[in-house]
Amino acid sequence: MATLELKLDRNTFLGAVYKTQGVVDRKSTSNVLSHILVETLNEGRIRLLGTDYDVTIQAEVPAEVIVAGAACINGKSLFDVIKNVDDDEVVILGLPNDWVEVTAGRSVFKLAGITPADFPELQLPEDARWLGIPKAAFKDLVEKTAFSMSDDETRMNLNGVFLKIEPGSSDGLSRLTMVSTDGHRLSKVEIEAELQGYAGESLNAIVHKKGVQEVRRLLDGDGDVLDVGFAPGVILFRSGGTTFSVRQIEDAYPDFAKVIPAAAPVRVVVPRERLLRAIRRNAILTSNKTYIIKVELQPGKIAVTTSNPDYGEGRDEVDVDYNGEGMVIGFNYNYLQDVLNVIRGETAVLELTDEFSPTVVTSPSEPGAIFVVMPMRV
Repeated sequence: MATLELKLDRNTFLGAVYKTQGVVDRKSTSNVLSHILVETLNEGRIRLLGTDYDVTIQAEVPAEVIVAGAACINGKSLFDVIKNVDDDEVVILGLPNDWVEVTAGRSVFKLAGITPADFPELQLPEDARWLGIPKAAFKDLVEKTAFSMSDDETRMNLNGVFLKIEPGSSDGLSRLTMVSTDGHRLSKVEIEAELQGYAGESLNAIVHKKGVQEVRRLLDGDGDVLDVGFAPGVILFRSGGTTFSVRQIEDAYPDFAKVIPAAAPVRVVVPRERLLRAIRRNAILTSNKTYIIKVELQPGKIAVTTSNPDYGEGRDEVDVDYNGEGMVIGFNYNYLQDVLNVIRGETAVLELTDEFSPTVVTSPSEPGAIFVVMPMRV
């Protein structure tokens, strides 16, 4: 006798599985964390749940429920099967041995499962403080900061982005600030936007990098508004039928204002795309251990150079607006390249004191975005 039987639209189901399986922990010693729980709800809907204990995600989709119940299926296996079948309708059949039969047209798969009762009991907070944030604004914040999050597990407070929401410069507007740093570079972006449900209080959280990765999936979905919820110990994100919670990092975030130089005597205005291409070309010959390029400042031009005894040498000159003294600065090319990739506008501005000081990168087109890149000794 079937323990579960569903008929689903393939594309709708695939979207829900894609979002949910992204959080499952395939390397965990706990087998259950590599699985997705599929369970029926009322009124012709089902819910998919996945977790690694840091991030919990649930997605609800419509389904024709023939037999109500639940199944616990390996997330990657289910996603790969649904992604590759051709038929528009998928039938899910729960078998008595906890396996699941997936049928789409003439394709039939039997996937190993585990007892649904073994899946962790997960409850999303009911007392969250919810705000509606325009997706375009939040996506801009994430795209300009996600690349400089730290991977150093010994510095947990840097393993994510710092998000702060406070009153804006005028009635009806709120200021959103997002910051990330890995100790070698820093990204800080401020924008103002109209938020739904905001009462003027100051809210902040450190969003773990796993949560940042998952929220990007939500931002690509339907709808113009991302709901963000603040609750004790967690921050939540919701869009359409998908909601996920992220465990907040409890450590204090560093005082990033101290890292950003207040003023710098050296100012160079560069054509962003031309400098970016010069860096990419010279990166071909850099060492895969240090990734160092040299940036030579001269009146009216920048020369991007690299020298590697194993691969060769490169030099690329770019005309710039600069009238100061000559200077040679070493950079990890990835750090400069990442910044130039995310800022908009035809020009970028580099500001620094000397070859040993942090370089501040901004764009006249985006006054709320500021990036700091530390130099390397050459």
